[in-house]
Amino acid sequence: MSYNILSYSIYIPVICFITVKIGWLFYKHGEIFLLNIFEYNKTLVNSVNNLLLIGYYLVNLGYAIFTIAYWEHIESINQLINTLSTTLGRIIILLAVLHYNNILILTYIIKSKSLKQ
Repeated sequence: MSYNILSYSIYIPVICFITVKIGWLFYKHGEIFLLNIFEYNKTLVNSVNNLLLIGYYLVNLGYAIFTIAYWEHIESINQLINTLSTTLGRIIILLAVLHYNNILILTYIIKSKSLKQ
């Protein structure tokens, strides 16, 4: 059995789980921030939250598929573990950076809105 096939069969379920679980957590817990920004307009908040979730899924799954396209040929178990951990680590760090950028933008919007009042 090819190590690449084994790595794909490990990578795809793990990255799908991470993407769906983290996306759902952002969706569920981010609604409060959006409610504050959009002055408790529930319809607008639901629409924006759904768009953010779809965008998150598209960016994440697109990057995950993109990394598979440039996957190196794996010849040993050590290389398999190294490749999986490096690739998953990059995706998790990218998610963290995107999340904190969103939080900074939301904080900026909230502060600029409170200064105008």
